[in-house]
Amino acid sequence: MNRVLFFISMAFTLCSCAVQRPTTSEEFAKDVQKDIPFKVNELKAVSGHDNTYSFRSDEYISLLPDYEVDSEGASMIYQTTFAPTHHTQPTNVIWRNIVINKRDKRVLCIDRLVQNGKTFGYVYVLQSETAHYSDSGTFHWDVSNPRLLLNVSDAIEGMSELSVETLNTLTK
Repeated sequence: MNRVLFFISMAFTLCSCAVQRPTTSEEFAKDVQKDIPFKVNELKAVSGHDNTYSFRSDEYISLLPDYEVDSEGASMIYQTTFAPTHHTQPTNVIWRNIVINKRDKRVLCIDRLVQNGKTFGYVYVLQSETAHYSDSGTFHWDVSNPRLLLNVSDAIEGMSELSVETLNTLTK
C-alpha cells in the first residue's frame, strides 16, 4: 500500500513540475488583451520598449477611432464638426483608441495601422502600480485619475514613436 501511495505522489509531483504556470508578465499581457475592445490574433511584448505590445489581426477592424495620427505624429480628434470623417481607415494614418480601466488603474493607447486589408499595431500601457503587478516596472501614480489627464497625455505622446516610425516605413 505504501508503494502505491509513493508512486501516486511521485506522479503528481512530476505532473505539477511539467505544467508551467504563467509568469507575472504573461498574466499582465493577458489582462491587457482583455481590455482591448476588439479581437486580436496575437499580442506580444515589444523588446526594448517598456509596457508596449504589438498586435495583429487577420482581418480589418472597423472600430472607429478616438483620434487620427498622421506621419508627423500630430493627433487630431476623429469626430469633429469642421472636418469630415471617413468610416474606412486610410493606409496613411494611424487610428488611435484610448481605453481607461479604472478598476485596474490602467490606460491603454491602441494605435492601429492597415496593410493589405489586415490590421496591426501597438498597445502602449500606462499602469498604476498594484500589488498584483508590482514588478512590471510601471509608473507610480494613478493613471486613471482624471486630475492627472495632462500627465497621461504627455506619457502617451512620448510612447507612440514606434507607431509613427512604422507608419512612415509603410508609406515610403
